[in-house]
Amino acid sequence: MLKDSLIIFKKELRRIFTDRRLLFMLVVLPLVMLPLMYSFMGKANKTRMTEINSYTSRIAVCTGEGGGEVSELFLQSLDALNAAVEVADRSELDSLKQKVVNKDIEVLVVMPDNMNGSILDSTVFDMSVFYNSTGDYSNFAFNQVDAVFSAVNDSIVKQRMLARGISEDMLTAYTINQHLAADETADLAEEGSVMGKLIGVMMPFFIVIYLFGNSMKVGLDSVAGEKERGTLAILLVNQVSRLSIVLGKMASVMVAAIVGALSSAIGLKIASRYLVDMAGDSGEALTDYTMGSQAILQFAIIVIPLAILISSLVLLVSTYAKNVKEGQGMIMPVYIAVMVMGITTMQTGDVPPSWMRTAPLFNSLVVLKDIFTQSAAWGNILFATVSSLLVAAVLIFITLRMFNNERVLFRI
Repeated sequence: MLKDSLIIFKKELRRIFTDRRLLFMLVVLPLVMLPLMYSFMGKANKTRMTEINSYTSRIAVCTGEGGGEVSELFLQSLDALNAAVEVADRSELDSLKQKVVNKDIEVLVVMPDNMNGSILDSTVFDMSVFYNSTGDYSNFAFNQVDAVFSAVNDSIVKQRMLARGISEDMLTAYTINQHLAADETADLAEEGSVMGKLIGVMMPFFIVIYLFGNSMKVGLDSVAGEKERGTLAILLVNQVSRLSIVLGKMASVMVAAIVGALSSAIGLKIASRYLVDMAGDSGEALTDYTMGSQAILQFAIIVIPLAILISSLVLLVSTYAKNVKEGQGMIMPVYIAVMVMGITTMQTGDVPPSWMRTAPLFNSLVVLKDIFTQSAAWGNILFATVSSLLVAAVLIFITLRMFNNERVLFRI
């Protein structure tokens, strides 16, 4: 049986790796696409931030009666911003709000009446600052206005304290990291761990997507394609057990899937420098990421059973489908579900829900994330491995039953 499976396995690999178009999709495309994609994303992000920072914001200010020196103090604080400030009349308030809605101006500041009196009486007054959260320029301008107004507030409070003979130190109960040595850092993350966290978020998603995508490219043609060409019937009449056929084809699909996934992993590693740029930090903790021999071993232990599981699922669909087109239609909802699972895993943070540790496929993605962040436990690795193999065994058994029933196999 194993000899027959090996013959079929070699035949399928020859078909896969002599097809230039398929080889390009499996190996070259992910290796090139990911660095290019993140390069464009990184450059676009930098260009966007540079443009926002250099943009001259348009700020309208409606002053109230009795503002006096206090109004001037807040207006002068806006001079520190890269902004065109216009003092407007209260009668224009509704039209100014509409301008914020239409993104004709970024921020509208409405000052209350008698601000000067409030300062003298040491009472609180409230200013209204309107902005448009759907506009990048408006959001940025609002944050800047909030920062400079906060500085003015601190200055006024300090003056009140000093006028009463109270030290301004009374305003500060504690500080954080103000007395660290010049060569000392508060971030005690190990070298490369921050980069590992970034890769750990992205890599499991891409691995499962490429495992599934590559399995689809090869697996649907492996059985459904042979039905279309009429070669499957010829293979079945030979003295080869159905189990040998299933195992040989599944092994070839798995190898193709792993080759494509490894190619995407290498591409993502190359693209990691652009992930650093997008994160806005280029410190040593970001750039010194490496995977040790134990992490590589753990990676292999998880990915191979995961590839077997996904290949078995694709082969099951390919076996049931009449042709490749029908198989593509049947597998697409499953592919979307796998994408959702990958995206969900990306959002779990450091502590995923406990059910993810027990659900097949989910647990493999979570453990992959742990491996890249160098926090994987062997118990979780073994559980994910066993669960993937058990589900794959069930899928292979169902596929074998289909192969043994030609009415189901050929849908007659």
